[in-house]
Amino acid sequence: MDRFSALEVLVAIADSGGFNRAAVRLDMSPAMVSTHLARLEERLGAKLIERTTRRLDLTPQGRHFLDEARTILSLLTQAETAVRRGTGGPSGRVQIDAPGAIGLRFVVPALPALRALHPEIVIDLSVGDRGTVFRTDGFDLLIRVGSPNEGQGHIVPLGETRFVQIASPDYLARRGTPGTPEELLEHDLVNYATAASPIGHRWRFWRDGEMHWLRPPGVATFNHGGAIAAAVAAGVGIGQTLEMLVAPEIAEGRVVPILTDWNRNGVPIQLVIPEDRAARPAVKAVADFLRDNVDWSGRR
Repeated sequence: MDRFSALEVLVAIADSGGFNRAAVRLDMSPAMVSTHLARLEERLGAKLIERTTRRLDLTPQGRHFLDEARTILSLLTQAETAVRRGTGGPSGRVQIDAPGAIGLRFVVPALPALRALHPEIVIDLSVGDRGTVFRTDGFDLLIRVGSPNEGQGHIVPLGETRFVQIASPDYLARRGTPGTPEELLEHDLVNYATAASPIGHRWRFWRDGEMHWLRPPGVATFNHGGAIAAAVAAGVGIGQTLEMLVAPEIAEGRVVPILTDWNRNGVPIQLVIPEDRAARPAVKAVADFLRDNVDWSGRR
């Protein structure tokens, strides 16, 4: 039985979440999908997938082998594409996960230049509220602000940003300007929330080597940095966000930084690449492009 077909079956089952959906995706019968998997497990001498009446789960051996299968299939696809099209450049699909506002403000505008440089690479960009999570979850590249724990992948520094507190000139004219973080509790606040923290993340304040945290009650919460910037600019209230996400609004005077003696320290912007994917030519090409061709400060 074709070993590569067996790898494709394993990846399709994992990605689609079921045998029948994998069969549709691969245009083969469910029985053939089961046969490919059974013979693969027999060849390896290990169970890769645990099946129950309600769900399907990869075993630890299955999760490890799935990563290897993806790598093998990606390299095969790249080699076939290069031969067919007579190119020696990187090719294949690269899956990127980025916080919503960062993906839309920085990655999407860079895609035309990336496509011009690497026309054989296909980008899958996921944007959402996973931006504080460093789990790779099947992605080739994670764009994150902050530092992952040691051993969570290959790290490519992209730049640096910082946290800023912002309000619209109209709001400050109506409500006054707070002079300390504690005075924020007397104001209308716009919070960043995620599925993991639906009531809003804590605000951080750093000065003179000391870190303080504040969990202010918000009048509105959003899971997207762009929505926070728009709400603050509209006068909804005061927000805390990353300077990279509001640099144009600050430069144009639509929002005003406040409490500027706090949070002067930089926060790293980084690419996290799973170790087993860092050597893939297409992944490396996209990582190098994002490092060398995007201004992550947001100032231009």
